[in-house]
Amino acid sequence: MYGIYLACIGLVCAMLGSCSPLPSRSYAPPAPVPLMHFYDYQLVSSATQQPISFEQLVHELASRDVIFVGELHSHSASHYLQMQLLAALYPHNPQLMLSMEQFARDKQAVLNQYLAGEIGEQTLMDQGKAWPNYASDYRPLVEFAKAHHLSVIAANAPTALVRCIAQKGPAVADQLPREQRAYLAKDLTQSSAAYQEKFRQFLTQSEALHGPSKKTPEGQSGGLSNSFYAQLARDNTMAESIAKALDAQPNHQVMAINGAFHSDGKLGTVDALKRLKPNLAIRVISPYARTADAIDLTTATQQGDYIYTVQALPKRYVQKQHRDRAVRTMMERKKAHQCAW
Repeated sequence: MYGIYLACIGLVCAMLGSCSPLPSRSYAPPAPVPLMHFYDYQLVSSATQQPISFEQLVHELASRDVIFVGELHSHSASHYLQMQLLAALYPHNPQLMLSMEQFARDKQAVLNQYLAGEIGEQTLMDQGKAWPNYASDYRPLVEFAKAHHLSVIAANAPTALVRCIAQKGPAVADQLPREQRAYLAKDLTQSSAAYQEKFRQFLTQSEALHGPSKKTPEGQSGGLSNSFYAQLARDNTMAESIAKALDAQPNHQVMAINGAFHSDGKLGTVDALKRLKPNLAIRVISPYARTADAIDLTTATQQGDYIYTVQALPKRYVQKQHRDRAVRTMMERKKAHQCAW
């Protein structure tokens, strides 16, 4: 997942009806502020390509129905912004819900038990299959929701079912027991042409490292790869989870946190949610990692309504042999997990 959401930053603005075209006049690039540490960020409005204050951002978001905050999963600034924003939106709209990619639908009951004070945090992390960085990055969000009695949506598709789709294609969902099938979106195949093309570009870039992905048989599912349908299972399930939560609790505002790949360019989960509920007022906030002092937002501002610039993450690997060893380990782990259906 870490590689996927980093790749998806550029697709989305054209897909969302609320995204209006930029004015014809040109703007000077925003003056970068020094980013002193990994919690620092600078906010930029995509409409003007100019910096805005956090207070202005909150003011502009307060009346929106759903706010997607795309994250770089391991970046401190992403999680700091999410916590700041959740706390700042709450006084404007106490009827607030938090949607999380980091918990799957089959763990909703466990998450609800924790929010109700019926189980402890270690039980939540163990039985809820919390992500490894839960304590450092997602605990503040869940604790805020717990303290203020906010609903938290365990939005994602279970990993085991996503793995089955990656191995066998979306038709495997028809073989699942009814209870398991309910953990996935009803629609597992609908997507936009722009999202399909973006994912193909991502595969082209990643296959050099990870090897070719398993393709669906010729003539089935439009010739798209099973890995795309696995990604789509997450996107469409998260979108459906948000839609169902809004059906159950109308007039609530949702702040959704997910890897940037799922919401950049207003594709993926955003596009799927618009298909389900076209009248929602949705806004997308996307990360942009600075690689130099200068900021070039020509492409980045196509990813969301707002951009937050952050320091680039350190290189995961410098030496090729270390990277290759990690890739081999990852592939071996994937082979060890076979679909049970």
